[in-house]
Amino acid sequence: MDLYLIKKYKDKIIIILVTLLLCIGILVRVLGIDKIPNALNVDEASAGYEAFSILNYGIDRNNNKLPVFLVAWGSGQNALLSYFMIPFIALMGLNLLSIRLPMAIISSVSLIIFYLLLKRISNKKIALIGLFFLCICPWHIAKSRWALESNLFPDMVLLAIFLLIKGLQDKNKIFYYFAYCVFGLTAYTYGTSYFFLPLFLIPIQIILLKRKEITIKQAIISIGIVGIISLPIIIFVIINTFNLPQIELPFMTIPRMTVNRYEEITSIFSSDFLIKTFNNFIGTINILIKQVDGLEWNAIYPYGTIYIFSTIFTLIGIYYAIKNSKSIKCGFVFGIWGIVSILLSFICEPNINRLNILMFPIIFYTVLGIYEVVENTKWLSIILLVIYTIFFGLYLHTYIYEDSGNYSTFEKGLKEPIEYINSLEDKEIYITNKIKEPYIYVLFYTKYNTNDFVNTVKYQNTDVEFRQVESFGKYIFEDIEIIENDKKNVYLIKTEDIDNYEIKDFKVTNFENYLVLEGTK
Repeated sequence: MDLYLIKKYKDKIIIILVTLLLCIGILVRVLGIDKIPNALNVDEASAGYEAFSILNYGIDRNNNKLPVFLVAWGSGQNALLSYFMIPFIALMGLNLLSIRLPMAIISSVSLIIFYLLLKRISNKKIALIGLFFLCICPWHIAKSRWALESNLFPDMVLLAIFLLIKGLQDKNKIFYYFAYCVFGLTAYTYGTSYFFLPLFLIPIQIILLKRKEITIKQAIISIGIVGIISLPIIIFVIINTFNLPQIELPFMTIPRMTVNRYEEITSIFSSDFLIKTFNNFIGTINILIKQVDGLEWNAIYPYGTIYIFSTIFTLIGIYYAIKNSKSIKCGFVFGIWGIVSILLSFICEPNINRLNILMFPIIFYTVLGIYEVVENTKWLSIILLVIYTIFFGLYLHTYIYEDSGNYSTFEKGLKEPIEYINSLEDKEIYITNKIKEPYIYVLFYTKYNTNDFVNTVKYQNTDVEFRQVESFGKYIFEDIEIIENDKKNVYLIKTEDIDNYEIKDFKVTNFENYLVLEGTK
């Protein structure tokens, strides 16, 4: 009876701790996402406007009907996150909340999935440590709070692996095959998935066949499911590799890019393949050690992706996983996941976004390392809990008060000036190109009619990775050097550039970071 009461008491404590951690983790990922980060990223604006366009007009901004991949800037953007945004935009309109909420929700669900997965393959203590660590993980918090479409990739793989293991352990074919449906959808999240999926799934199938956990028939059906769901992307890769015409169907467009961006970000197609491969790997190791890549929006120094001092636990965890391979059920999945991710690092120019698929294996082994240390030196558990909690608090404070408007790919405070100039009629509006891709912010904040954009847009160049829009409708985008005082002219410039112009005869409206100059003569 006493043992029963002790077990019941422990189980209740675990339930309370899990509930508390999930509440903290979800709040950290969702609370105030329309204000933090405090600036809008160009890829967020692009993905959001594409979702708005497909919802309201059935086409993207390149006039492709229900595309499986977005042409976007010319070199493409992954489409799945935009499709996830559509119901939120339908309910709340096109704004920062509606475009960021899908990623925040998916990342919050990942907290639950990660905990349940660790509980299945290890034990309750490792699962609890894993949930705590993922809740406070800087990489996972940051990627949850902005709508970068490629950051869906690791979450989708995590979900698929959980469903796979659940299906195998419960002998439930529905979960097992549903896992491969999710793997198929993963092909629409990021270009590196084209390499990851076959390199990951084939070894998994071989191991499961050898262990007699699946039959040959199940293996064939599994790969068939992935192949059917990802077939449009496979055709997309073929079209863009061999310069074939795009395919336009009543229910889908498989587009042709002006430039194959997946060739640009991987070295496999390069003439100096070996040199680039070596440099990519060295760059990846450098990022893994330093946990920063020079892009402030990906990681904040000195916290890094998983807190700098956690790397020692990652190494301990790898050793622990090898030593206790039999006790970690299906632990080979994380091993293959990590190995394939490292192989991808050879062909992918390294930064944290492009290496995002490597993060969950790193977190998994870090958690195992912490568990091993705590189990062998129990008094360290309180010390580590205090250290990680302090660093979590410091990171949150830094992240919340970080001014994303200083980042090169984010713009802060454009909503009001763009809404203002949009209300001006019979005016030619010149917008400075010192704003990165300024046209996408105009489309986003004005909720511009996509058909009108398609019919009036003019590009400075078309056969480049990032096409520059010269004009559409009443908007003209250029490097403004001289401004003319004409009643029909309106200029949107950065406040910091005011000394470059003679503006005394203009009507000037100040929007803090931007000025709107209206001709008066």
